[in-house]
Amino acid sequence: MTVIDNNIIFEYPIEERIRNYIRLESLFERFYRTSELEDHYSHHLALLTLFEIMDCASRSEIKLDILKELERQKQLYIDRLDKLIPILSCIDDLQKIQHKLGHHIRENNWLMSIKQRVVIPGGTSPLDLPSYYVWCKLSANERREYLKNWIATLVPTGNAISLLMKILRDNCISIDCKAINGNYSRDGLEKNIHLLRIETDLSHNMLPEVSANKHVLHIRFVDIDFYNARGKQINFNQSFKLNMCSFKPNNLE
Repeated sequence: MTVIDNNIIFEYPIEERIRNYIRLESLFERFYRTSELEDHYSHHLALLTLFEIMDCASRSEIKLDILKELERQKQLYIDRLDKLIPILSCIDDLQKIQHKLGHHIRENNWLMSIKQRVVIPGGTSPLDLPSYYVWCKLSANERREYLKNWIATLVPTGNAISLLMKILRDNCISIDCKAINGNYSRDGLEKNIHLLRIETDLSHNMLPEVSANKHVLHIRFVDIDFYNARGKQINFNQSFKLNMCSFKPNNLE
């Protein structure tokens, strides 16, 4: 989700690989933002996020899938030097990684001992992990340097995903829509649509529920209820912007 002015953008991937990209993109952003802060509680969250990145990125198909998409984009932008250079840079950086993503973290017994304890309530207390307690007492710059070293071999993956998601979001067609009594439907999606972005007014305190395939697209707006898992469908008309994104720019012309 992205907030722009008073509007909020909800993203709905059409493919599972895009869902994985968005998850990793969100985790990398959280890691960088928390590691930039000074207090050890933020750096604790950064370390937990590092473990999440490792688990998400270690699936064998992730690196191969990213490289395949980068190669496809390289062919699409072969005559656009401004687009081509960052794509080639990401390909080169990813190909330099010889081991399985996150391998160096798994080889660090100290980090793995912390990862095993974080799932236990209170498992990282000074009593249970005194060496981690000492790490938390280091200066912010010292802790940040450790975090930087631990994330280092995962950075090319984060950079490649960031680039691919920018390409995808930039290649979109936008249409102004209206949900009648909270419902919007249309016949299917254009070919090769990989991501839907639904932009609506943040102040209305609602969210869209999406069902999409090649035959039909249905969007249902519901109230946000912070006490129940699902809110009720709204009973008024709601305007919104629908952005349909594709990795193939020619598909949107």
